Amino acid sequence: MTLRSAFSKGLQAARTNILPGLLLQAVMVCFIALYLFHNGTREFLARVGTVRSQMGYVFAVVSYIFSGALLPEVMRVVFFQKGRFRLPNLWSVVSMAPLWALLGLIVDFFYRIQGGWFGVGNTWDVVFMKVAVDQLFFSPLVVNPLVVAYLAWQKERFRTSAVEAIFSWDFINKKMIPTQIAVWCVWLPGVSLVYSMPPLLQLPVAVLIQCFWVLILTTINQGGSRN
Repeated sequence: MTLRSAFSKGLQAARTNILPGLLLQAVMVCFIALYLFHNGTREFLARVGTVRSQMGYVFAVVSYIFSGALLPEVMRVVFFQKGRFRLPNLWSVVSMAPLWALLGLIVDFFYRIQGGWFGVGNTWDVVFMKVAVDQLFFSPLVVNPLVVAYLAWQKERFRTSAVEAIFSWDFINKKMIPTQIAVWCVWLPGVSLVYSMPPLLQLPVAVLIQCFWVLILTTINQGGSRN
């Protein structure tokens, strides 16, 4: 697979999931607008931030399982399966929950580290540095390999014989590169928005974007949406 083919595959996955994606993007825009212009929403989100502060990493684990394992599967049932729940949907939620729990811990820790490195403000220079480190190092070197490898292993029902293929150049070329291209399409504007928010609200905003991302991710790594 050439780089051009990998790029096309990433864009095709985004187009396949355009309907639920537009819904989530609309929710995100409403979320930000309410935060900026509605006092009641700001007060509510301040309480959410307080809950996150009190719960610590537990909040990250629970919210990531919800947004990464449960909510995308619900949207898949609604948009792609005409509301018909099937046994593979349950398997997907259960088998993907450990991955998203781990990622919740990793991402929350990374956001805290970024705050220590660059500060907790939302000026353009702080946001730029956080986005650059996130998208040029954290995403391609940590998150993307972990998620794509786990998805491939989960697809093979966690058979040990599938592990060898994950470390091959063919796997990197056909799976990891298209996924990373799609990452940049979705998360470059997404993380810019995340890092523009107050620290305690960054994770909740990321959760909204992540649901759309999981739909794209599974499309890339499973060869299409499931019917």
